[in-house]
Amino acid sequence: MAKKKETKVNARKDYDYANYNESNPAPRDPNIRYSDEELEEFKDVIIDAREEALDELSMLKDRIDDLNESDNAEESMIYSMHMGDQGSEAQEKEKTYAQIHRINEYIKKLDDALSRINEKTYGICRVCGILIAKERLLAVPITTLSASYKIRKECPVDGIDKIEARNI
Repeated sequence: MAKKKETKVNARKDYDYANYNESNPAPRDPNIRYSDEELEEFKDVIIDAREEALDELSMLKDRIDDLNESDNAEESMIYSMHMGDQGSEAQEKEKTYAQIHRINEYIKKLDDALSRINEKTYGICRVCGILIAKERLLAVPITTLSASYKIRKECPVDGIDKIEARNI
């Protein structure tokens, strides 16, 4: 028996997409979703991004360890390091801790995206209820908003996400 190919539907004809916003999101239609094959492709992209983020996180934690070790070595010295150098190191630590926080947040969002893939809700705009453009998901795998909504703060009236260049 041949496997039935899943089809994706971009929009429901009975929705008035123009009236949805973040405080009034569109109702979720279970028929609007990416196919299992497409979800698997997105999953691979997200897993790769997660591995890169974990590598960067490890590198930053090593950097913090190095900075802390140099602090401990300086405390045992009779003469302390120049105050300007101490300030620079403190600033470097602060910057590194901020980067660690940012990457931890990114990893959490990647994990959330993997959960949405498992639930088969990945790639659906949380406001408009439409499929987010595949190009956008490949470029920004943690996104939960369609490009149409992100740029214009309104759902596309035809229910189809379009990535268009802005006129500058």
